[in-house]
Amino acid sequence: MQLLNQEKIESRTYQEVIAASAKDRNTLVVLPTGLGKTVIAAMVSSMKLQEGKVLFLAPTRPLVEQHRSTFTDLLELPEVDMQMMTGSTRPDKRYELWKEKRVFFGTPQVVENDLIAGEVPIEDFSLVIFDEAHRATGDYAYNFISEKMRCQRLALTASPGGSKDKIMDVAENLEINNFEVRTEDDPDVEPYIQDKEVNWTKVSLNNRFENAKEKMEDAYRTQLKKLKNMGQIDSISNVQKTDLLNLRGQISSELSQSDDSELYAAISHVATALKISQAIELLETQGVTQCYEYIQGLENDDSKAAGRALNDDDFQKGKAMVEYLMKKEEEHPKVEKLVDMLEDLGDDEKALIFTEYRNSTNRIVEELNDQGHSATKFIGQQGDEGMSQTQQIETLEEFEAGEYNVVVSTSIGEEGLDIPAVDKVIFYEPVPSAIRSIQRAGRTGRQESGEVHVLIAENTRDEGYYWSAHHKKKNMNKVLQELKNEDLGQEQQTLQNFNESEAKKIEDNSPDVKVIADDRENSIAKELSRKNIEVEKKRLDVADFLVSEDTAIERKKAEDFVDSMIDQRLFDQIQDLQQFSNPMIVIEGRNLYNHRDVDPDAIRGAMASVALDYGMPIVWTENEKDTAEMLESMAKREQEDNEKDVAVRGTSMQKSRKERMKFVVAGLPGVNTKIAERLLEEFDSIQKIFTASEDELKNVEGIGDKKAENIRKMISQGYE
Repeated sequence: MQLLNQEKIESRTYQEVIAASAKDRNTLVVLPTGLGKTVIAAMVSSMKLQEGKVLFLAPTRPLVEQHRSTFTDLLELPEVDMQMMTGSTRPDKRYELWKEKRVFFGTPQVVENDLIAGEVPIEDFSLVIFDEAHRATGDYAYNFISEKMRCQRLALTASPGGSKDKIMDVAENLEINNFEVRTEDDPDVEPYIQDKEVNWTKVSLNNRFENAKEKMEDAYRTQLKKLKNMGQIDSISNVQKTDLLNLRGQISSELSQSDDSELYAAISHVATALKISQAIELLETQGVTQCYEYIQGLENDDSKAAGRALNDDDFQKGKAMVEYLMKKEEEHPKVEKLVDMLEDLGDDEKALIFTEYRNSTNRIVEELNDQGHSATKFIGQQGDEGMSQTQQIETLEEFEAGEYNVVVSTSIGEEGLDIPAVDKVIFYEPVPSAIRSIQRAGRTGRQESGEVHVLIAENTRDEGYYWSAHHKKKNMNKVLQELKNEDLGQEQQTLQNFNESEAKKIEDNSPDVKVIADDRENSIAKELSRKNIEVEKKRLDVADFLVSEDTAIERKKAEDFVDSMIDQRLFDQIQDLQQFSNPMIVIEGRNLYNHRDVDPDAIRGAMASVALDYGMPIVWTENEKDTAEMLESMAKREQEDNEKDVAVRGTSMQKSRKERMKFVVAGLPGVNTKIAERLLEEFDSIQKIFTASEDELKNVEGIGDKKAENIRKMISQGYE
């Protein structure tokens, strides 16, 4: 550990034990928040740096910045050897940095893109660290990075999941073969646990709130009754938002195989129920302003679901009551309780307030500032009023420096905020997730005692969310105890065998074909990269994928094909594709005739026009994986069998004289590169083509009376 700055590290036995255990095995470290997971990462890194480079991944740029700062303090390594890899650095510059630096701190999306591009020298790395490792589920970038990086892994989290299956899912995705689990009750950890007082504070809604809520609930039940009569649900009692979301997915799946009109009606009633449910949730858990603004949004929503909600008599009555409360400036009782909770906040103390909704941050900040606090919001980047990563970092620095004593944050602040002096954490509402609940509470009591307060509106879904998180946390603790005590040798051996076989597979294969992908087609690019195909990502003006100089593919999901037909993008794109000899359309998925209530004959007519009028093949694929496999087959056929190169038209790449001539002629109406090649073979030069008569043009295969007339008209008519 000679690279460690021992003066900066407090000696804690559990950290040293975990680091030693993680030195040579893919390790998942589960450790309560505030107990130095980053220190353990630095310890392991100091050992692995003698074998190769180190990559430290974190979900957000503020977290990346904090980890880099911590490593700068803890490692006796020149700062010039450490590099942040985020979207603020141009890709071409990053590609050089990957070769030059030793320790990298990156956001997963950026690293994923560079791996797809084949610009990360994976063979040079000895360790990759996954912070907030519980994110490694589904299609999150951590999973793809883990697949591509063939080095040792260190995964860090305070809350890995609420069940053994979920924890093992994370472990499998990150190829873990060693578990180091500590809970607050472990004797080696207990001395470092700060007191954390947790308080659950209930507030009651007054009669006006209750009346508005009851009317909206009557409207909600009306939709549920219709769904019950259709046989979609068994009972209207205790139907939650998650139940409706699951039902929507189920009906959508059935619609992909059926044109049953009753299914269309059912999914429309589900959508209406979800919109009403959202209005109720905002009213009972957030406040009048948030509910009022949501209803205003419904009035500007041209969907059938919004119209059906607004036309319901009971919903109209509830809406009128919300407007009355808005006029009277009567807010949710949580706001008043929040102000009371912060009355005893000392001059040098800080509070962090979490809320689910961005609109609530504005309302809370405004109220607290009116009460004499210095409050600011901390929100994500998305949307017109989002905060850039630079603004996020500045806000955290100002909060830590004491310019603000209260930060009101959405979920963006749940993970990794290293602000040791937060004295109070307040949940404006409970969250049903055990992971998120633990992350929120972990923002206080990191280096000294702290308080956690949870506001709960009585007789609302707040109570259900609270108990849901409570039971999930209880179960998580039980699972963690099992992980500590259980012999996981068999599962670890399976994962180890998997690592070795995958590593051998990577060594045995090198890319033999290349696909140029539009940089907005990330999901397919990932699938291609998984298949060990060289992927070059560029912003393409025409097509989504190029597999040779002649063959361009426009990929459309079934729904997008219909949308592009309606808004007339489709035929503009097809015209642009004509500059290639072998253009084609790939339609992905089967939900073609069940989207937007478009007459199926109109869709068939559009496809017939693409195939017959433009001579463009249409290829069907089932899903993203199938699309990637189709592209692979095309690329192999073009590049291996036909020995064609792949290049982007219109770039500075060298084209042959023949290619440039074909490109010019292909600009004539109705002429693609294949017909352009025939014209050039017939007439030998562009000049002779431009001076040819209609009869002479018609001697070329693919040019009839109409096309010849259009070509002559284009050549001879004036610009104006």
